[in-house]
Amino acid sequence: MVITIDDGYKSVYDIAFPILKQYGFTATLFIYNEFVSGGSALTWEQIREMKAAGFEVGSHTISHADLAVQKPEENETDYIQRITYELVQSKEILDTKLDQNTTLLAFPFGSTNQTVINICKTAGYTAGLSVIRGGNPFFRNPFLILRDQILSQEPAEFISSLETFQSLLLEDKIND
Repeated sequence: MVITIDDGYKSVYDIAFPILKQYGFTATLFIYNEFVSGGSALTWEQIREMKAAGFEVGSHTISHADLAVQKPEENETDYIQRITYELVQSKEILDTKLDQNTTLLAFPFGSTNQTVINICKTAGYTAGLSVIRGGNPFFRNPFLILRDQILSQEPAEFISSLETFQSLLLEDKIND
């Protein structure tokens, strides 16, 4: 299991970080650059502190734009330029500010397409994560990694979201 946290809200530092640290866990933070240091957002100093504690930091683009949607006023060239900017600039900013090689990207809204994936590869990313629920066998396309969103604050709903597997006795299947 991997814990991922998107966007970069300050509550990650104030609430999640101390709890995860207390229990010996880390997480991967997916940050969109325009949000950092805003009123309810993490600061670069907080992100660096969490990174020093073992947290990984990936890109969530510059502006949290839906990469898979071409805007009505854009032609194909404009769309590709905008997506390239969102992906390349975000990576460059994270690489510079955090002294790292950013290789992970969480697609805003979990939305992607083949054009976006091709630009990701060219930019130097090695994996992209969606918000589509499911498992990830070893042969899954690394730019179509599935993950489950935990949006509810209800403990029972969180616990049920962890119950993705069912016990199955092999001998029962053989006897069917």
